[in-house]
Amino acid sequence: MNQIVQPPLNYPVPPEIRQDWPESLFQIDSLKGVVVKAMGSTLSSAFQPLLDRNGQRFADEALLRATVRERPIAPQQAFGAARQGHKLIAFDRLCRTLHVMNFASYAQPDRLLFLNVHPELLVQINDHGAYFERILSSLGFSPQQIVLELLEHETLASDAVDISRAVHNYRKKGYRIALDDFGHGMANLDRLWLLEPDYVKLDRHLITLAAQQSKARAGYGQLVQLLKNAGTQVIAEGIETEEHKQLALASGVDGMQGFYFAHPRPRPL
Repeated sequence: MNQIVQPPLNYPVPPEIRQDWPESLFQIDSLKGVVVKAMGSTLSSAFQPLLDRNGQRFADEALLRATVRERPIAPQQAFGAARQGHKLIAFDRLCRTLHVMNFASYAQPDRLLFLNVHPELLVQINDHGAYFERILSSLGFSPQQIVLELLEHETLASDAVDISRAVHNYRKKGYRIALDDFGHGMANLDRLWLLEPDYVKLDRHLITLAAQQSKARAGYGQLVQLLKNAGTQVIAEGIETEEHKQLALASGVDGMQGFYFAHPRPRPL
C-alpha cells in the first residue's frame, strides 16, 4: 500500500478548483505524486512521453488513473459518475489541474503537455479556455505549453460548427490542438480540414496493420503525407517494436508514442 504523507503541496490548489470542489482532498502520495480524493474516487496522473524523429522527448501525454476503495476503475467510469452527478465539466477541469500539478513537479520548461478533453465539454463553455488559463497561471504555466487532445471519433459526433468555433477560440489564447486516434473507424477529412489541428495522432491499430500487410504499409505512408500536406504534424501511436518504429520513421511521421519507448508512469524519468 502506498504511503500517504502530508507535506505542503509544491503548487497551491487553484482557488477555482477549491470553489468547484470544496470537499476534495489533495494529498502527496510517496509514489504517485499529487493525488486527489473526489466523488468517492482517488485520482492520480500517469504520463507517457512523445518523441520526435531524433528520439528526443518533446512532450508528455497525461492519463487519468482512478481507484475506488483501492481498486482501479476505468477513467470512463469516473467520468460517467461525474456525468450522473451533473459535474462533468468541473470534473474534467479537476483532472486537468491534477495533471498540470504533477507535470510541474518534473517537466523541463520547454516540454509540452497533452491533455485529453472531450469535444462535448468544449462546446458547453462560453469563454473558451479563460477559466483554465487562470488555473494554469496560478501553477506557473501558460496555454502555449498545453495541447488539448480531442478524440477523432468523438469529435465526429459533435456539431462541426460549434467545435470549430471552440477550437478557434482556444487557439487564439495560445492553446494547441491535437486530434487523437485518427483512423479509428471512419476518419472524416472534412472535419480535419475544418479544425486544422496542430497535431494528428494516428490510431495505434494502423501501425499494427502496416507491419502485417504491404498494402496497409503503403497506405500508412500515404496517409502521413496527406496529413502533412494539410499542414499538421503527424504522431504515430502504438509503437511497440523496433519494426513499428522503423515503419513510422520511413513513413515520414514527426513524432512517435508507445510502449516501445515507455509505459505510462506517475513520475517519468
